[in-house]
Amino acid sequence: MIITGLLLLLISGCSQRMTHPDQNEMATIERSLRLGDFQPAPEAPVSAERVTVGVYLVNAYDLNISSNTFYLSGYLWMRWKGDIDPMASMEFANMVEEWSMIQTRIEEEPIVLEDGSYYQITRFQGRFFQPFDLSDYPLDHQRLSIYIENSQSTIDKIVYVADTEDSGHGSSLFIPGWNILGLQVAEMKHDYRTNFGETGQSSVYSTIKFSLDLRRVSNLFIWKLLLPLMIVLLTNWLALLLLPTMRDIRTAMPATALLTTVFLHQASMDAIPQVSTLVLMDYIYVSAYFFILLTLAQIIWVNNQVNDASPGTLQRLRSIDRTSAIVQLMAMGLIIGVMIWDKL
Repeated sequence: MIITGLLLLLISGCSQRMTHPDQNEMATIERSLRLGDFQPAPEAPVSAERVTVGVYLVNAYDLNISSNTFYLSGYLWMRWKGDIDPMASMEFANMVEEWSMIQTRIEEEPIVLEDGSYYQITRFQGRFFQPFDLSDYPLDHQRLSIYIENSQSTIDKIVYVADTEDSGHGSSLFIPGWNILGLQVAEMKHDYRTNFGETGQSSVYSTIKFSLDLRRVSNLFIWKLLLPLMIVLLTNWLALLLLPTMRDIRTAMPATALLTTVFLHQASMDAIPQVSTLVLMDYIYVSAYFFILLTLAQIIWVNNQVNDASPGTLQRLRSIDRTSAIVQLMAMGLIIGVMIWDKL
């Protein structure tokens, strides 16, 4: 027993050591940590070659909220001057599965335009990574973004400039369950904050982000999620309109509504993966739980008052029930209205 206890104590101490590193060691890790980020594009250096970049999106499909990925296809073109080939060193920074990425140049060699600049266009199709923010589900607003970056030349050599005049997407582009609001463009610099071990080298690259702006169709929220919940809540509040003497029925109605609401809540969240924070639909259901429990508590209170009650007392209890039903209905409507006011 003593040996067993010593072994358990030793294992416990080792596990704590592994999961809770020394403070000095942690401080060293934090000091050495470098976080790269995207920042607004600065004014282009005089020495840098300016490359105009544009896209025309054709298809977007297989939007996978669980894996934060989507497929996108379209055309990408570049215009530039000088003895460079930016198309050869161009890459999609948020590309997933490089083996499945397809890029096909329309012309093998760049075309010389009337103004003396070079022009090259390629068709692309691939899978991209995009973290989705689900805090406003099911009225969430998402963006399908592609990050175009030069993999070899830093921002002091090549600067990307967005072709905002000709970039866009086809009218046939359609994503079921989503409304397409347009194409957003942002010129940025990507500062990796590391030279990848090559001393004396810069790690800041010019980047352009093209984002397809999406908003989830509101019919999903109104007819499939909100309407069933409101029907259950109305059934719950109807219990307050029954005679106080009908105690069994009045008690059963909010109890049944509570169980039904739990199942509706679980079903409404099946369309998205589990997240660590509450989303908009969760807050609505939390409000519904509160009002159902409030109704149930009021009915239990009335049940205790109705024994040997006079006609005047029964009438007063009925008036309290009706007022409570109206107030709860208005309060729930106000809460939902405030939550979705700027999201529809």
